[in-house]
Amino acid sequence: MTRVVARARLQRALPSATGPELALVPESMAAAPHLEGRQPDLIVDATGRARHSSHVLDIPARVGPRKDVAHFAHFEGFRWDDEPGQVLIARRDAGWSWCIPLHERLSVGIVLGQDDAAQLGRSPEERLSAAVTKDPWLSSVVGSARRVTPVATYANYQLIAHRAVGPGWVAIGDAFGFVDPMLSPGVFLSLRSAELVADALTPMLARRTEASPARLAARLRSYGTAHGAALSAWLALVEQFYDGRVLALMRAGRDFMANGSGPVKNAVQRHIERHIGLQASGAGTTRRYSRALLQFLGRYGLRGVEPADYAIR
Repeated sequence: MTRVVARARLQRALPSATGPELALVPESMAAAPHLEGRQPDLIVDATGRARHSSHVLDIPARVGPRKDVAHFAHFEGFRWDDEPGQVLIARRDAGWSWCIPLHERLSVGIVLGQDDAAQLGRSPEERLSAAVTKDPWLSSVVGSARRVTPVATYANYQLIAHRAVGPGWVAIGDAFGFVDPMLSPGVFLSLRSAELVADALTPMLARRTEASPARLAARLRSYGTAHGAALSAWLALVEQFYDGRVLALMRAGRDFMANGSGPVKNAVQRHIERHIGLQASGAGTTRRYSRALLQFLGRYGLRGVEPADYAIR
């Protein structure tokens, strides 16, 4: 096992028709003596939202329509009357909030536009505290709980690089694309991106094919296409969350089941819940049938519930 002793930094490689686009800076090479002065065959950018390769290569990103900011922290001593482990999401006058029980701690976060966030206070701590105080539901859960972590902040919630593959390098996870984690599929999508990269490279390892930068880029191009489609599909699902269609459909489903049940009705409800859950988890976000079903239900299955009443400002 190789022990990590320094944070790797990248630079543009010297221009070459057949060479790599990226290279480790001299300081990073010196910190990795096991490379024996030789640049790696493949650089995998897993720098998350820092997106190191995109910044070095000036690769633009597709930015979503929302300019939200999230503030969140962990609390102890909270009150929880719901099911253990149940994630709760609530609409606010502006944006939305979450409560996620984590054993002895509770993750509490708010997501809202930057102008609305500024009205809650100047610092992340002030904003989260004000949001809890002013929201009766959050106050009932958090109450006099003690914050035990710093307040973290995320911005640029919808960001997908135009390119995640090049000669001698590949970006995975959030370094490729970060989409509003409305239902927390981020870990799944990141692990899936690494899995797709491994699947693409396995044939080369099995055949001991020469790992030239151009050949690596060719092998990984399918990964860029497939995972880019998954990120775009998730962005489309998030749009349906913010415009109220997902929440309206949930309300319509509750009303549907409240009017009596039966074998057929229960089977229909389980089928719908399964496919919505597959999309929300990330496991089925790109499935054509699941996406088509949600589109159909959002158009014809709302049973008089208006999405605009559940839209998130």
